[in-house]
Amino acid sequence: MKRKTLIGLISAAAVLAAGRYVYSGMGAAEVLRKLAGIRLSAELFRQEHKRLPRSFAETLSAGSLEEVPRLKLRWHPARSSVRDTASMTIRDTGAWAYVNDPASPDYGLLYIDCAHRDEKGRFWSEF
Repeated sequence: MKRKTLIGLISAAAVLAAGRYVYSGMGAAEVLRKLAGIRLSAELFRQEHKRLPRSFAETLSAGSLEEVPRLKLRWHPARSSVRDTASMTIRDTGAWAYVNDPASPDYGLLYIDCAHRDEKGRFWSEF
């Protein structure tokens, strides 16, 4: 009986911890500060190479950015990557995204790929 109770308590604690992780996320100020830093690295790349990166990974290999900052939004796992995409399409990955198609009107845009809202009710993808 004690063993079943202990297993039940451990299971309940694990469920609570998982729920807290999924529900928790960074505040808008921290996310926007990180987004500004990533955008700055793309701009530094553009100034140095006289063109936008064809893939965001080029900013890392060129040394414009040491590493992609961690992003943790509510309802999403933490991510430290930038997804290259042909257009600004929200897939709700909860990660950074970069438009790398020169034919797109959004070419060079770095955005937050999330369909949820921040604590002030703004969509993350609007920034």
